[in-house]
Amino acid sequence: MFLILSEHTIRAILSFCLFLFPVPLALAEEASSTVVQLQETILKIMKKGEELGYKGRYKIITPVVEQTHDLPVISRITVGRYWKKLTPEQQTIFTNTFNKLSHATYAGRFNSYSGEQFSLISEKSMKRNRKLVQTRFVKSNGEEIRFNYILHQTNDQWKIINIIVNGVSDLALKRVEYGSILKKDGYPPLIEKLRLQIKENANGQ
Repeated sequence: MFLILSEHTIRAILSFCLFLFPVPLALAEEASSTVVQLQETILKIMKKGEELGYKGRYKIITPVVEQTHDLPVISRITVGRYWKKLTPEQQTIFTNTFNKLSHATYAGRFNSYSGEQFSLISEKSMKRNRKLVQTRFVKSNGEEIRFNYILHQTNDQWKIINIIVNGVSDLALKRVEYGSILKKDGYPPLIEKLRLQIKENANGQ
């Protein structure tokens, strides 16, 4: 014999089950958690920027960038159709150099703190199983900068593949810049440019 329950009773039972066994927030907002992890680390190196120095900031931010960004994918996208024209050795050198530049950029730019704060705005689903996490960065003078992150899943983890700052895609800028260098000057000048940018971030202290 089957027990027939009313819709109201079923809803009450489900609500009670959710009360006893709530869905963990981390599971509901894994993409946002990735972004929050990155931004909390950025604030950490900013607050101790002078004390840590460039090398100290680099040491702290590097593993977090590796964990929160899909750098191999980003590096391939930045060179677009030229990727397949590179030898395996060139691909490896470019990826490693691009990774170092990514770490250096965070360590070089976020070097001091005067009350800045990040805040989460929203998380939205996108096509191709991607997520858009929208955040704001408020400076001490009240100026607001929008940092929006596009993430995809790899090995059951949400990882950043693009950052859009005030509507400008960092990935798109790099793709145009790197593609132009590869088309006009070739591979060696591109690697040299990336290495120069790494030095410039380090010299900024």
